[in-house]
Amino acid sequence: MPTDLITTAFKAQNANANAMWSKIENVTVDYGRGLPVNVTQCILQFSIPEDMGPPVLFFYRLTDFHQNHRRYVASFNQKQLKGDAVGKGEIDGSSCDPLRSDNVTGLPYYPCGLIANSIFNDTFDSPELLGGSEPIRYEMANNTGIAWDSDKELYGQTKYKPNEVSPPPNWRRLYPNYTEELPPPNLAEWEGFMVWMRTAGLPAFSKLYQRNDTTALAQGTYRVVINDGMW
Repeated sequence: MPTDLITTAFKAQNANANAMWSKIENVTVDYGRGLPVNVTQCILQFSIPEDMGPPVLFFYRLTDFHQNHRRYVASFNQKQLKGDAVGKGEIDGSSCDPLRSDNVTGLPYYPCGLIANSIFNDTFDSPELLGGSEPIRYEMANNTGIAWDSDKELYGQTKYKPNEVSPPPNWRRLYPNYTEELPPPNLAEWEGFMVWMRTAGLPAFSKLYQRNDTTALAQGTYRVVINDGMW
């Protein structure tokens, strides 16, 4: 990886991350919804010159993404996110414009609006320590402790029945339709969604993806598997 794309902040002044990457196309991944999808898989390898943490926090960073645009910031329905089965008429009159209802089914989107539809959908595995006969997995939690407690209060399990709503357009790879067997996600338990919905004020920003609060990340060489666009 070109050195100008690598930034480090270790105590040792001569610390070198030695980052490398490769990609594999058309990898089939099953995310537990019975709908395997083909993704491009990126493998990132890097060195840690000294023990880190705990806690160890893993962020993703986006640039030139204007979450602070006035229409984008307002494009959601708080009652719907809280769990209320908000009717189509109210959704069509809401600030979720331009993603209020599905033109084909006539059903309201759940969740409606631009912010939810554009959720960051790459996925990152926990880092694996290399060098031994088998990689050692450094377990990180990506749905516990990454959202603010104040944000958790804003979300609830939906009261919609699956046949009363449609998935947003950009969710269709993972959620072609909502059914009794594959219902809408429970937003009250999806902390990654909560993190995304807290919009950033600047066009370059980082969001917390996963963490480990108990175990240090030991010195060594690690790899992280990244699935590009699971949806």
